Amino acid sequence: MTRKFLAAAVVLFAVLMAVVAFMGWRAKNEIELVVTDQFNGQQLLLAEKIAADIDEHFEFLKTSLRSLSEVWRGMPADSGSPVDAISPFFQMLKHWKVLAMGFARGMDGPPEWFDASGELPGDAGLDTKAALAFALDPARAGAVYVGRVVAPRVGPFAGRRLVLMAAGVSSKTDTHTMTGVILLVLDAMAVAREYAHGVRSGESGYAWVVDDQGYFLDHYEEQFLGQHSIETRRERNPELDWSRIEWLLRERILTGQKGTDWYVSGWHRGVISEMRKLAAFCPAFPSGDDDQGNVWGVCLAAPESEVQGLIGRLVIREWLVVVLFEAVVFFGFVVAMWFSLRFSRMLGAEVERKKAELVKAQEKLIRSERFAAIGQAAAHLSHEIKNPLMLMSGFARQVRRTLADDDKNAEKLRIVEEEARRLEAMLNEVRDFSRPVPPRIELGDIGVTVEETVRMMTEGLKTRGVRVTFEAGRGIPLVPHDAGRLRQVLINLMKNAAEAMPEGGEVRVSTDFADGFALVTVSDNGPGIPPDVASRMFEPFCTTKESGTGLGLAVCQRIIEDHKGEIGYVTSPGKGTRFTIRLPV
Repeated sequence: MTRKFLAAAVVLFAVLMAVVAFMGWRAKNEIELVVTDQFNGQQLLLAEKIAADIDEHFEFLKTSLRSLSEVWRGMPADSGSPVDAISPFFQMLKHWKVLAMGFARGMDGPPEWFDASGELPGDAGLDTKAALAFALDPARAGAVYVGRVVAPRVGPFAGRRLVLMAAGVSSKTDTHTMTGVILLVLDAMAVAREYAHGVRSGESGYAWVVDDQGYFLDHYEEQFLGQHSIETRRERNPELDWSRIEWLLRERILTGQKGTDWYVSGWHRGVISEMRKLAAFCPAFPSGDDDQGNVWGVCLAAPESEVQGLIGRLVIREWLVVVLFEAVVFFGFVVAMWFSLRFSRMLGAEVERKKAELVKAQEKLIRSERFAAIGQAAAHLSHEIKNPLMLMSGFARQVRRTLADDDKNAEKLRIVEEEARRLEAMLNEVRDFSRPVPPRIELGDIGVTVEETVRMMTEGLKTRGVRVTFEAGRGIPLVPHDAGRLRQVLINLMKNAAEAMPEGGEVRVSTDFADGFALVTVSDNGPGIPPDVASRMFEPFCTTKESGTGLGLAVCQRIIEDHKGEIGYVTSPGKGTRFTIRLPV
């Protein structure tokens, strides 16, 4: 009977394995479809983001041109050359990839051009007829001309792929009479590179951008830049069939469509072989509604094998787990049945059930004891430290009252009182770390808060051989902040900096204002932060100090986030670390 039972069990196991294999094969195919769609969907989101950034770039320049035309329109007639009037704006716009600016009074004379070095002599090599005709048309007052990508053969911009933008300047007395045109020369490849270069999908996928003629404005491979996207591929591998990517460009990407597809390529990031790539694409429209044919195609591409290889590895692991699980179940079933012939099955099941309940109860008891111990320790620690702090604060306050107001020791005792209160507050934060109290934010001078903290810490750090320097920024508006909480952050950062330099060094503290944020920096010239610690700097209980709690930077980060601000750092081995706090004004 036992032999028959074992034989039946083996047959049953083989049938189950065959069923699982068939189901696994079907599941693999279904997973490949689902994951491929999801991967392409993620690529499409990246392509949409790049295209939106490019559109926003052009919208900003359009707004800037309209503003410039209004500025020039409102200037006196004897204000001098238009170039002198609008050239100061070039210093701002050159950061937006503007290579040159110009001004034309009409269709007849050539525009006056200038760049960062001054006026450009001679012909700039640009055909401005279409731009001038557009901008000088009274019916288009207030509109901005955005041309298609061109590559001049002569002039200072020869060989570069450019976009010409123009806006008309109307008369003061009659908005329908155009007195001139302001022009911009934009580096199209620099714009595409700004938003597409370095974007990665999956492990090795990258982005590329083409203009309305199919020329690469950005690509992972530098030698492709400025080349035609089909011709340069054919030149590299003339034996490969490029009809799929040619159709994709002509019928979908350069017609302004958005979606996902695939094409065949002959290489990818240094790997030379014929492969199928997944592609997601989205259009950018530099001209907006004025020229729907002016399309920049943004595409994210990654090898299909990258996705399917990952799926294959996952499926293999899944099958191995299933097979192992079934083998364990099968042999367990055989053993259980063999023992069931000799012992009571009900007794075995009851024993297993009781055992499972006992294990769960034991685990629950251990967790409860741990939490209770932690809570008692935290309460005991808070009680034992807060009592001496209260005594210190009280004694300092009593002694200070016996001193004259102008006594230097009175000021020191006041600092002792304040620091005792601050330490008491820090104990409360340690105890209530998971239940933070909102800061009391008030509008105040952040420079005063920082300077007072630096002055308070200078003498203490000087005894460690650490020199403290402070540089106050100018023009910083009042900043909403909790002075006590911010002082706690600065003290923590300065102490950390000093402790990182046991042999002495320099701690530099400065304030500044930029882009609507008040900036506070604390830097040192110590050894820097080790890489294995840097990735976990702001995690609770992450510390390299034997006596540290690991809550200092975590508390600092929470305080700054409660102020709607940001805290970050830059570290260099052997050169030091700089922490920067950004608080909105």
